[in-house]
Amino acid sequence: MIIYFDSSALVKAYCLEPTSPQVLALLKRVAPPLLFTQLHAIEIRNALRLKRFRGELTLSQLQGAFGNLRDDVESGFLRIPDLDFRALFDQAEILSAAHTPVVGTRCLDILHVAAALLLGSRQFVSFDRRQRTFARRAGLAVLPKALRDRA
Repeated sequence: MIIYFDSSALVKAYCLEPTSPQVLALLKRVAPPLLFTQLHAIEIRNALRLKRFRGELTLSQLQGAFGNLRDDVESGFLRIPDLDFRALFDQAEILSAAHTPVVGTRCLDILHVAAALLLGSRQFVSFDRRQRTFARRAGLAVLPKALRDRA
């Protein structure tokens, strides 16, 4: 079964956050490769750079996170799928029209849910409460089943 990890969930695998143990436990249950779209690539790298800007990561930690991310792509643990961006944006528009007026979903969150659906995922990993609600409404099973700590 294809499980789609949102970028914010994958970030937790590359730098320590309160919910990193939950992500690492989920990753152990998933058979590689994991989907790693172009959305993931820019969003994760930007999130790590933002953590550096905020003083949450040292330069050495940032470089280590980038190295681990690169290694995971090169080893095939993370796989960059073919993603039709026209279909992605069309699906995102449909989802936005159906759910954003009720849930209040942000654009990148919509794009990740649309990508998960287009790539055949049935499960979606996120720690963002609003995105979890949106993914559920779009027909995806959401992991983890319950949130612990701060999300």
